[in-house]
Amino acid sequence: MKKVLRSYKIEKPVLLLLIVLIALVHSCGKDSANDPPPGPPAPVSPEIISLEPGHAMPGTEITITGKRFHEDRLRNYVYFSGASTEASISAASPTSLKVKVPENAVTGKIIVKVNNLADTSTTDFVVDPVVFTITGFHPKQGPFGTLVTIEGTHFGEDMVVKINNLLTPIKRRTASTIEIEIPVSTTLTAHKLTVTSGTKTLETAEPFTITSAGPYARWESKGVVLSSNGSSLYDGGLSFIYQQKIYWGFTRLHSSNQIATYVVFDPADPGKGWQAQTPPPAQVVPFDWQHGTAIVHHDRIYLGAGITGSGESSRWWTFDPATNTGTALTDFPHAVMKPISFELQDKVYVGFGNDNKKLYRFDPAAANNKGQFTLVTTGPFSDLLWGNAFVLNNEVYLGRALQDMLGTRKAVYKFTAPDRLERMTDMPTDLPTFGTPTFTIGNKGYCVIDKQVWEFTPGAAGGSWRAVVADNSAPSIQHIASLNINGTTTIYGWSATGRLFEFKFN
Repeated sequence: MKKVLRSYKIEKPVLLLLIVLIALVHSCGKDSANDPPPGPPAPVSPEIISLEPGHAMPGTEITITGKRFHEDRLRNYVYFSGASTEASISAASPTSLKVKVPENAVTGKIIVKVNNLADTSTTDFVVDPVVFTITGFHPKQGPFGTLVTIEGTHFGEDMVVKINNLLTPIKRRTASTIEIEIPVSTTLTAHKLTVTSGTKTLETAEPFTITSAGPYARWESKGVVLSSNGSSLYDGGLSFIYQQKIYWGFTRLHSSNQIATYVVFDPADPGKGWQAQTPPPAQVVPFDWQHGTAIVHHDRIYLGAGITGSGESSRWWTFDPATNTGTALTDFPHAVMKPISFELQDKVYVGFGNDNKKLYRFDPAAANNKGQFTLVTTGPFSDLLWGNAFVLNNEVYLGRALQDMLGTRKAVYKFTAPDRLERMTDMPTDLPTFGTPTFTIGNKGYCVIDKQVWEFTPGAAGGSWRAVVADNSAPSIQHIASLNINGTTTIYGWSATGRLFEFKFN
């Protein structure tokens, strides 16, 4: 029997479906090793979750908590609103950043950037107003003039520092330190430092203690005064001790006078006060002679140098109060104002003053008793003006010298005959427009500058200074007289009005 083959007609849609299925099966049978590798995951931005704290002053460190920060702090970037540069990051981990608020930041959003992707905080970070703080100071004690450093934060340009309500000079300042100088005032003991900025005042937790060896001193009024109306007298005049009496003047009493006069005070008869004397001859003492020097040697008074209306003078002469006469001697080698004169080992020395740096020895008997000046040394300073000298143990201490032009006038030198000058410890204060009357008691020297009296103790390291009078209520002393009364050194000082005081220790 012949087999009959049947034919089937496949519809077109079915045929297309079969082709697709065959292609899929064929594809699944291919080697997967030939497929390209999968690409890296897409980068994900950092995320800010919280700010702790949510407000702070510039300079304060805050913590930003979040996700996907870089553990290398240098690969994180944080920006505060208003800040021109990125913030400083001190520590970093994938979940936190420790950041300092920039000085110029303002309230606003914070942005964290990692791998060129960034996130912005959902809330504003509030920048608090800057408020200064005090964290401490050092040293905690010392004498007047001690430099003290106060430490804190946000110190501005308007800071005012006081101790016991006394203003302290500010030497240097930064945003975190203030260096001050403890003012000279013998009313100070131990007091806290106060720092004021605007309306806010803070004080240190501990006091600064003033250290001082030995008792302070005072000026005790003697009830003697020359000017009853308080006006200044004998401006630019001089003073000296002659035959145990105090002489003062040798210029016009008031600026309107056209004659030079002088007065005398006798400590043995204090009830008489200042006694006016016969005016010296005009050719000896011109009415406008000022800022000269005087020294008594072997019971003779020597006067000289200074300035008159015609300029600086080099005249040198003797004056005899008993006869009211003067004798011209050999001129001083320089026309100069405010020179210094002193006696050392029975010899007279005169020198310095304004720009003259030379010191001379004066021999009264030379040149047929006209005297002779011999140069002994030249000072290594710019000038020695408004200064004076005191003698201790056959050595002379000279000051205050201006060491360098535009510097401070407080350098002190020791002169040892015949010709040695050695710099000592500087005086702790600089009041350039005031003279420096001096005296000695025992083995200590004293320099008077306006309302301050500084005590000098010689020593191997240049000696040391201590303020023994420094008070706004103290008198302004212009002249000093040192006398030996009944075997005791007695120190008198007086003001420009002729108000007389005695120096005493408390």
